[in-house]
Amino acid sequence: MSYNCLHMKLSTKILLGLLLGIGVGLFFGELCEPLHYIGDGFIGLMQMTVLPYIMVGIIANLGRMSLVDGKDMLLKGVIVLASILGIGVVTLLFLPLILPEWTSGSFFNPAVIAIEEPLNFIDLYIPSNPFSSMANNVVPAVVLFSIFLGIGLTGIKNKEKLLDNLDILGDALNEINKMVVRITPIGVFAIGAYNAGTMTVEEMQRLHSYIIMYSLAVILLGGYWLPMLINVTTGIKPSRLFAVTKTTMLTIFATSKIIIVLPQLIDDIKQLIKESKHGLTEDEESKIELLVPLSYPFPNIGTFVVFVFVPFVAWYMGSSFGLFENIAFVFATTLSSFVAPVTGIPFLLDLFKLPQDMFQLFVISSVYTDRIRVVLGTIHLIALTIITVKWTIGKAGIDFGKLIKGVIIGSVLTVGLFIGARYYLKETLLESNQYEEFVQMEFRTPHQKAKVITDGNYANDSIIKFRRNNLRDIRERGVLRVGYISDHLPYAYRNNEGELVGFDVEMAHLLAEELGVKPEFYRVSYENMPLHLAKGNINIIMSGVSKTIDMLETNDFSITYLNQTLAFIVPDYNRKLFGNSESLNKKDSLKIVSANPYLTAKLSTAMPNGEVLNVASPRQFFKGNHPDADALLFSAEAGAAWTLIYPYYQVVVPQPNIVTIPNAYPIPQNDSSWKEYVDTWIELKSKDGTIDKLFKHWVEGQGAEIKEKRWCIAHDVLGWL
Repeated sequence: MSYNCLHMKLSTKILLGLLLGIGVGLFFGELCEPLHYIGDGFIGLMQMTVLPYIMVGIIANLGRMSLVDGKDMLLKGVIVLASILGIGVVTLLFLPLILPEWTSGSFFNPAVIAIEEPLNFIDLYIPSNPFSSMANNVVPAVVLFSIFLGIGLTGIKNKEKLLDNLDILGDALNEINKMVVRITPIGVFAIGAYNAGTMTVEEMQRLHSYIIMYSLAVILLGGYWLPMLINVTTGIKPSRLFAVTKTTMLTIFATSKIIIVLPQLIDDIKQLIKESKHGLTEDEESKIELLVPLSYPFPNIGTFVVFVFVPFVAWYMGSSFGLFENIAFVFATTLSSFVAPVTGIPFLLDLFKLPQDMFQLFVISSVYTDRIRVVLGTIHLIALTIITVKWTIGKAGIDFGKLIKGVIIGSVLTVGLFIGARYYLKETLLESNQYEEFVQMEFRTPHQKAKVITDGNYANDSIIKFRRNNLRDIRERGVLRVGYISDHLPYAYRNNEGELVGFDVEMAHLLAEELGVKPEFYRVSYENMPLHLAKGNINIIMSGVSKTIDMLETNDFSITYLNQTLAFIVPDYNRKLFGNSESLNKKDSLKIVSANPYLTAKLSTAMPNGEVLNVASPRQFFKGNHPDADALLFSAEAGAAWTLIYPYYQVVVPQPNIVTIPNAYPIPQNDSSWKEYVDTWIELKSKDGTIDKLFKHWVEGQGAEIKEKRWCIAHDVLGWL
């Protein structure tokens, strides 16, 4: 009774500490940011004994075990683990069905064309240097080293003294851990206050669908299916399971770490088996002490199912996985689940060519999902340990009556919750707001409003006098005349206020400021651009123009300031067709349009079996002026911006032969001083990081992200701060 009372008191303190921390975070907001030092310190104290505890437990218990008994338990443990993960595979395949239909474009992300190094599973699991693995907290390698050392001790004589000393060391480590557990309410208070005070509501809203989907999986697996599996095979009731482990569960939820409470978890499992029909024997006790730390480095169903974030991203980006992608995803996840999600998810995002910056959403979501993930992982460890230990000693069996009843009830419950969740998301899911964010974008730094001329009258020689020295002409007139091509997103376009903005428009403002003059913008087209430059009507074209050989006959170019990646913009359903550059050339009857005459000619040569047409603007393709066109040849960087406006289209970069073309500014011929000035200015803007910052702002979409101050009661309700 006193034991349960003590547990109740500690669990109550932990729960109150967590709730109080959340309340303080909501009240004071970002002022709680320094509390993360206390939270990190608490987690560090909890972690300091765990790795040595795992090593000591494995070595001591394996050292005492006979090879026959050890092989039997490990074999049965693998079978139970595979069975539980099999439930996870089924969950991964069906969980995305919760997500309703959704279309969305996205800003360009370099991950689409980046090549990442594959995961090194040898370094992760093979302890070539055990001391390095210990120092770097590489748990799988440390566990493998401990297993081999424990197996090595099984055939050694006079080992009892060493094993007894290891037992004493393990008890000491366990006592230290219990001492730290007493300050858990303080630690979870700091962690709760920091997260509640710094995470914005907007960040949570962006992950609304994923959080609901994963929470539903945790509720079903951890609250029903795994407890039912334990009950069917061992007779331990779910109510008793949660009653005994609630303090450990609360600690794990608050800290989002399983490893720091392994000693308490082992005690909880012993208590559950002790209260069961056959009681707890010394043999079972030693097997529990061995199996829990031995199982920890292997995939658990909580970590396995959290990888559903990857198909969520595909859905979020408007390209949900098909049958082939789902099969490939499950196989890849089986391997990736051996490592932490922070390592495995970026790998899978790259594998399926999904934007790497979406991983930041996962990081944001982990404030909550990490906590329920480790709770599900804990239930996984409990189920694996209890069923394996009971099966090994012959005290486990399947109650088929309970099993049939449990499966029927569970299936009805699962289907009902799936249907309810899908309906809820369909009714509450808002349209993607990235288009609104894109058309509301403003300059990275403030600039004076510039004159914009679109009527074409500036082409008359009587209005603008021709000068061969552009630099002198600009300074005498006090105006830099910049040509731009309309519909050149995201380099030059009008925002929702009617203001001309974009990457190159802002570059033009910066160039004018460097010259000490005002910029004026004149709309031109590909066809009349060389004429205006030759007549001196315009000093420079700044509109995301690609540097091609055919234009060198009529004008000069500045040095390259950006490289663009050739890509196809295709309807979502057609993305598979254009993914491979080698097979694409063999396709017959393809019709492709392009807004660049030079690329149109080159593609016509490269695809003799297809038809390639030139269009004045990409908008003609999206508006259906060429309804039989299969794709638009464009750049991945600029094409991504168009998918924000037309989300039913997607950018596809053909693999493996990725082609890039340079962007440069067209300028009048035979003006060496002006060219040298522009080239030098571009080089300076590249070296000081300006071009990179503007690329992130306009092309990668960072300028669409407006970071608002965190809402809190003290400031927004009471007006104290």
